[in-house]
Amino acid sequence: MHTCPWKPAPKEAPHQPVTQVLQKVTKESKALIGEEMQLARTELTSKAKTAGKGAGLLGAAGVVAIFGALAFTAAIILALAIAIPPWAAAMLVALVYLAIAGILALTGRNQVKAATPFVPEHTVRTLTDVLQRVQSAWKRGEAKP
Repeated sequence: MHTCPWKPAPKEAPHQPVTQVLQKVTKESKALIGEEMQLARTELTSKAKTAGKGAGLLGAAGVVAIFGALAFTAAIILALAIAIPPWAAAMLVALVYLAIAGILALTGRNQVKAATPFVPEHTVRTLTDVLQRVQSAWKRGEAKP
């Protein structure tokens, strides 16, 4: 039987009393759950920051859209009051503000999308895998006399 240098062949484990096995599993499970909870906190903090940035960009888009609406209103007023070119300048300012608002809104929406769903997905997958492994090991242990 050939084994790779980084993965030694498994050794026959001596039979241990069930209480020792359960104590070991409990101790290791507590440590793993603590590590996974820390990972979940880190993951949720990161998602909250991303969502906050996205919400800020959406707020900025709203403010810039108001400026655009005000400039557009000024353009309409100038166009109706005087039928000369100053309204064209006001219209250009309004279009620039609205273009900026569109860019901010799209960027903010993408930031909010990137932060959802607001669940620590990696942690959930890891804990599910650990639970399946423990259940499998438990079943194998019950099969032995």
